[in-house]
Amino acid sequence: MNKEKSVFEVLSSINVQDYIKQKNKFNYLSWASAIEILLKHFPEATWDHREWDGLPYQQTGAGCFVEVSVTINGITRKQLHPIFDFRNKSVLKPDAMQVNNSLQRALAKAVALHGLGINIFTGEDLPLSEREAMDDAKTELTILLKANNKYDNNTARIINGMNYDALVDKINEYKTKG
Repeated sequence: MNKEKSVFEVLSSINVQDYIKQKNKFNYLSWASAIEILLKHFPEATWDHREWDGLPYQQTGAGCFVEVSVTINGITRKQLHPIFDFRNKSVLKPDAMQVNNSLQRALAKAVALHGLGINIFTGEDLPLSEREAMDDAKTELTILLKANNKYDNNTARIINGMNYDALVDKINEYKTKG
């Protein structure tokens, strides 16, 4: 029996490595590349954004959000996305460029929900501040261990598997010893 591949199977199997760009520490697939690849495989795909009282964004006390939906073969996937400034901080009163940029990021992520480039977003579920805190703690513990000649490949694997609290405990342990 020859089963036709699902949209997700087709799109998630596409290697987007040559299209990946980087901003700060993060990899991303530009909305233009995502749409180019999507339409090569599914030219009937459509997308739209939600409006709230005639505006393309929703304003809340926590910040502003946009929502984009992408429909392929009758399946619609939506992405709610915060509006950020250039430092990835939430915006309470966005300007037109901030709204546009967030709509385009939401579009790329809504396409990823269908499979294209979804692997790029692994680990993005942690807020930026938590990821930075984890990275800083791992770096600090690594420096302390190297200074005490207690760092090797096995230690590196252990550090990468530790949660934040365990990292802080180990850092404090080595600081009190030194």
